[in-house]
Amino acid sequence: MPVVLVLLLAGTWLLSGALVTGTEPLTVAVGRTAVCCLVLTAVAASSASGRADLRRAAARPGTVWLLGLLGFAGYAAGTLLAIPRIGTSLTNLVVALMPCASVAVGALFFRERSGPRKAAGALLACAAAAGYAALGADAGDLDAVGLLLVAAATVAFAVYGFLYRDRLSGLPPLAVLPVLLAAATCLLLPMSLPALIAHPPTPTAAGGIVLLGAAVYAPAYLVQHRLILLRGPVFTAAVQLAVPFTVRLGDWALGGESAPSPAELLLLTVCCAGIALVTVGTGNRSVEPAPSGR
Repeated sequence: MPVVLVLLLAGTWLLSGALVTGTEPLTVAVGRTAVCCLVLTAVAASSASGRADLRRAAARPGTVWLLGLLGFAGYAAGTLLAIPRIGTSLTNLVVALMPCASVAVGALFFRERSGPRKAAGALLACAAAAGYAALGADAGDLDAVGLLLVAAATVAFAVYGFLYRDRLSGLPPLAVLPVLLAAATCLLLPMSLPALIAHPPTPTAAGGIVLLGAAVYAPAYLVQHRLILLRGPVFTAAVQLAVPFTVRLGDWALGGESAPSPAELLLLTVCCAGIALVTVGTGNRSVEPAPSGR
């Protein structure tokens, strides 16, 4: 599952990068969120047990709106609004601190004991990913508001991972995600509506958004949330640090970029070593969904 998650998330970056060159970023965000919601809802509603689980998830409106804001709408808006202010590389640099944020949030608010090896691995992997992002960052990109936006988005998603595991582990991700994505779509729509009206996507872009939400984000979210339940937020965040490097290798393989430099390959190796400290040899903390009573 970790390898599948990295490949799927790398695909989201590659396809999203192609889409936002000619389409408003918030339009892409709300479009793929809505499409992903519709696809997962259709799959979940295709069985009686799935419909019952959807009703159980929707019966917790406070949790649904909070998690929809933290994990989807807030994270998407914070990162996308930060990019024009501080650039993509610096935004990714801050997001690369996610495992460290997860370790800190878990220790401070959720009594999560990561252990010295896992904490050291998260720090090492974060440093390598941040160093990689810094290679493309411009010192002139520094902007206090932009940094605050992406930092808030990163911490929000770290909190989301623990709250999701603690409050909704009794329901399968396929039942929870459609409800959370519906809430996120409602939250994102007001922000994206002006751009959507002023610059509607072309038919080609609309097709790309549908493909992104249905074929890439939907399975990526399912795998990501399954990993959060099985191995925890820190494990999942550490695995995701391999995504920027995978995107870089994908760009090279597709002919869009030159071969990775020795510095990039060294940082990739260090990042993988840090991820290994977090993930290899840790016990499977399985949090299986509770029976629904049917």
